[in-house]
Order: sequence, then C-alpha cells, then structure tokens
Amino acid sequence: MQRARWAICFTGIVFLLLSTSAFGDHAGESAGVHQQLLGVVTKIDGGIIFVKTPHALRTISPNKGDRMGLHDVQIGDQVMLVVDAGNVLIDVHKVGNPIHGHHMVTGTLHYADPFWKEVQVSTPEGIKQFDVDSLAGSKLSVFEEGNPVTLELDEANVMIDIRRGQ
Repeated sequence: MQRARWAICFTGIVFLLLSTSAFGDHAGESAGVHQQLLGVVTKIDGGIIFVKTPHALRTISPNKGDRMGLHDVQIGDQVMLVVDAGNVLIDVHKVGNPIHGHHMVTGTLHYADPFWKEVQVSTPEGIKQFDVDSLAGSKLSVFEEGNPVTLELDEANVMIDIRRGQ
C-alpha cells in the first residue's frame, strides 16, 4: 500500500514537472508557423462540416464555416484548413479560393475580455477593438495587459491568432 502511494505521488510530480516545462516558458506563444492541410468534406450534419484530412477527421462549426464563406460547401468539395502550432483550426477555405484578406495588427494589449469575446490593442493610431474567434480565445489567458502582441485577423476582422510582439 505504501509503495502504491509513492508511485502515485511520483507520477503526479513527474506530470507536473513535464507540463510546467512543456508549457511554462512558451505558453501562448505561437512560432508563427501555420500548417495547411488539404481535406475533403465527407459529411454535413446540423450545419457542422466534417472534413477528412490525411491525418484525422476535423469538424468545422456552422459559425466558422459561414464566416469563412463555406455556406455553399458540399460533400466531396476540397478545402484547405489552416492550423496553428497547437493544431488549432484558425482558418478554412474552399480549394480555389485563396486565403486573402488576412492581416496583422501589432501593438500593446490594452484589454482582453475574460470570456474571450473581445480584445483591444493599443496601436500608434489609437485603441483598436476586435472580436475573438472562439478557438483562439484560450490563448488570451497567458497574456497580460501591457504586453506587446501581434494579432492575426481574418477577412471578417476577427482575431484568429495572437503572438508575443517585439
């Protein structure tokens, strides 16, 4: 019984150390590396789009699909998914529709809504406010107000990624 307690305690400590070293210094940082994955729409059910990629089956919410112009997507259509370094879907387009309209905004984090709906960045032109994609919102938790940041915005001017600025 004593040996089992030690094993459980040791396992917990190892997990804590590994998770701290893996995420502590780089949490919220994106190396700016986005990967593009080619996929095929295999199913559409309740507005949710199911896409088969070479590595996995991915789903696209109705809101993200509409915002990215996939309102007329059909089974069999090829789509290009863009995922960040954490394998989070940040963008998707039908093949043949280039990824356009993305732009970066660099400044100082002025405000991040605790519910990850809105972010405000102080730029030389003044404070700018942007909606936050639900999948990118969790990245905001590791940034403090006053930190230099770079936001990536999609065609709808919604924040889809955030990185530490210079």
